[in-house]
Amino acid sequence: MPKVHACIAAIALLLLPACSQAQPDSFDAAAIAADVTEWEDWLFATHPQPEFSMDVEAVRAGFDAVRDRLNKNHTRREAWLALAVLNPHFADGHVTLRLPTEDHDAWLAEGGSDFTLPVRIEGDQLRVAETVSADSRALVGERITAINGRPVGPLIRAATDRANGDTPGLRRHIVERRFASYLWALTGGADDWQVTLMSADGQTRTLTLDPQRERAGGEAERWSLAFNGDAARLTLNTFAPTLETEFAAFIDASFAEIAERGSDILVIDISENGGGAHMLSDHLLSYLTDQRHTPLSAVTARITPENQALIPGSQPGQVISMPFAQWVEPPAEQPYRFTGRVAFLVGAGTYSQAIVLAATVQDFDIAPIAGPGTEGRANSTGQVQLHRLANTGLEAAAPIYVFTRASGDTSSAPIVPDLPLSGSRETQIDALITRLRTEE
Repeated sequence: MPKVHACIAAIALLLLPACSQAQPDSFDAAAIAADVTEWEDWLFATHPQPEFSMDVEAVRAGFDAVRDRLNKNHTRREAWLALAVLNPHFADGHVTLRLPTEDHDAWLAEGGSDFTLPVRIEGDQLRVAETVSADSRALVGERITAINGRPVGPLIRAATDRANGDTPGLRRHIVERRFASYLWALTGGADDWQVTLMSADGQTRTLTLDPQRERAGGEAERWSLAFNGDAARLTLNTFAPTLETEFAAFIDASFAEIAERGSDILVIDISENGGGAHMLSDHLLSYLTDQRHTPLSAVTARITPENQALIPGSQPGQVISMPFAQWVEPPAEQPYRFTGRVAFLVGAGTYSQAIVLAATVQDFDIAPIAGPGTEGRANSTGQVQLHRLANTGLEAAAPIYVFTRASGDTSSAPIVPDLPLSGSRETQIDALITRLRTEE
C-alpha cells in the first residue's frame, strides 16, 4: 500500500472552497429530507469504521430525528443550521456537514460586514483573544457580552452545537478560528458589528468594529523561524500538500541558519498546525533523526476504485483491516542535521497530520512533546472524501482510512505531553525554552 496517511485537517475542512452552482432561494422539507437520507447513506458507505469515533445507534437516531423535525422551507444557510446539529455526534474533525464557503464569500462580496475581532471561548463566555492588533480599541481579555445586542452565551452554544471535532475542546477551537463564518451562519450577517465589552472591573462599553483596527495583529505566517539567544523557534502552521516544494526550501534554509548561528536549543511549534501531508513532516524529521520510523502500525480502509488495485482481490465498498507499517528511512547523512536539545509544542490547534507527526516523534523517542496536549485523538482518520448533496448543495465529508499509531495503542486518547505546559502560546514557548536550557 502506498503513502496513505496524508490527512485533511478539521479546520481546513471549514476553509476548503466548494464548487459554485446556482441555487434556488429555498428548499422544501421533502427536498431537505431527501438530502438527509443521501448524506446518511453516503456517510456509512464511505467511512470504514464509524464506531471508531461515534455511537452509531445514536447517530442513526439523530438522522431520524432531524428528518422528523423538517416541516418548512429553508434557505441553504437555514438548512445547514437544522442539519449540522449532528456534527458533534460524529466526534471526528474529518466528519462533518458544512456550508460551502462560497456562500459566506458571496455575502461579503455583496457588501456584508466581516466580523474581524479575534476571540477565545471560555465556557459560555467570549473574550478578546491575545492575537488582537495592538491598535484595537477592544483589549486583550475583555469579555464580549453581546454582539449587535444579542447575548453571546446562546451564540456560542449554537455554534459549538454545530461544530465538528473529536472533543468539545477541539470544537471550541474550531469555532474560535472560524467565528466570523459561524456568526454569519447563525445570524444571517449584518451591515456592521457592534460588540458590548466588559472590563475586569465590570465596566461596560459598546463599540462598532473597525476592520482595520479590530483584527488579528499581523498576518499569520505559514512557517517562520525566530531566535532567542541560543534558542531557535521553528513555527509550522501547516503541512499543506500543495506547498511541498516551498516547505522543503524553507526547512532546508532554516536548518542551515540554525547551524550557522550555533543554536543548540530548538522548539518546533505545531500548536496551530491543522495538518496536511506526510511528505512535509517526513522532510522535517530528516533533520532531527537518522532513525528508521513509521507513523502507523495498522490501518482500516474502505476500498474505493482509486485504492482497489493496492489490495489484490478486493472489491469497492469492502472494508479491510490489516497490520501496516510505513517505514521512512531518513538519509544517513543530512547537512545541518540538528543534534542539540529539541522539543515539539502541541495544542488544541494540532490536528490530522500534525498529530501523526507528534505521535511518531513520541513513539520513537525522537523528541519530547510539550504543551497542554491535543484535543484530537492520537489515532486518527484520513483521506477525506467530499460529497455535495443533490438538492441543497451542502457538503459532507468523511474519511476512508482509520490509522493506528506506531506504538500499537488503539485507545481514543489524545497526544499526552511529556512536558505539560499551560498559558498562552508565547508563555508556553518561553517556559519550554527555559526548560530545555536547564537540561544537561
